Amino acid sequence: MTDADVKRAVIEVLATMRRRDRDEFAAEIDAGGKCDSVWLVKAGVRVARLLGFKLKPGKHDAKHFKSVDTLAVYLNKRRNEENA
Repeated sequence: MTDADVKRAVIEVLATMRRRDRDEFAAEIDAGGKCDSVWLVKAGVRVARLLGFKLKPGKHDAKHFKSVDTLAVYLNKRRNEENA
């Protein structure tokens, strides 16, 4: 699974949580739209479960929950570490 696949999963989960159309929300994010870190943390935990590992975010993880892109890269890295 690539970072783009994980990003797509994060966007899908965020769109579902916020009751928004997935394609419309993805276009908004790709155009530079921001998403609150509270939503990113919730989505990150859900996507981590989908990827097969538990995520318990702490203060040391805060830098990874700044955008959808950084979250996707972080989740993919963690998934690879969990499966190694």
